[in-house]
Amino acid sequence: MAVPGNNHHESICITKQDLRAKYTGASNTLDMRIKRALKTQKLLKLKNGLYITSTAYLHELDKIKFTEFIASRMYEPSYISLEYVLEKHGLLLPQPNRSITCMTTKTGRTFKNLLGVYTYTNIKPLLFTGFEEQTFNGHAYHIATKDKALFDYLYLNPNLARRNAKQLKHQLFNELNIQWTYFSEQDFEAFSKFVWQSDSAKMQKIWHILNAHFENKKFDEWARELLK
Repeated sequence: MAVPGNNHHESICITKQDLRAKYTGASNTLDMRIKRALKTQKLLKLKNGLYITSTAYLHELDKIKFTEFIASRMYEPSYISLEYVLEKHGLLLPQPNRSITCMTTKTGRTFKNLLGVYTYTNIKPLLFTGFEEQTFNGHAYHIATKDKALFDYLYLNPNLARRNAKQLKHQLFNELNIQWTYFSEQDFEAFSKFVWQSDSAKMQKIWHILNAHFENKKFDEWARELLK
């Protein structure tokens, strides 16, 4: 069975409906043909009913952007966020085989395929924002800004202390292993927008702790400059 190619004029991902539209044989043999293509690895299965060609993946030079784009087609609507984005910006230390972590307004899901593990976490529609559009071979997908990825990460963490400010501060600066060096005052200002938008008491406590951190940092810089 011939499968659709992978160029700028065709979809990178192939659905079963795409294959049915191109298949000229009897419809009851299509599943058998798909199974054969999967067995010979002409097709690679992303999830039920969604595929890519092995040729498209093997010939793609930018496999990072390829796998990021796939995340947007695996489960819609979604945008990449959380640990994956924090690692890209240096806020979390690299981990081997880290899954591509995404946000969605739908029920959370996890998909495993030959490209890796894709996890989708639910967030309410009000907070389904704070992402930028990127393109892969002319196709758009969305990835969170650094500040929104951190907001999502903290907002959805169920283990953060909600009532004990001292414990919460220790978690933020010690237990979570966040590399705060890579989070600037400008990042914090952008982060603040999502805190007040969320109307979350936990996130407001986190905001006050981080605000004090940046105020102290500014004072330390001022003092060092003064004493030169």
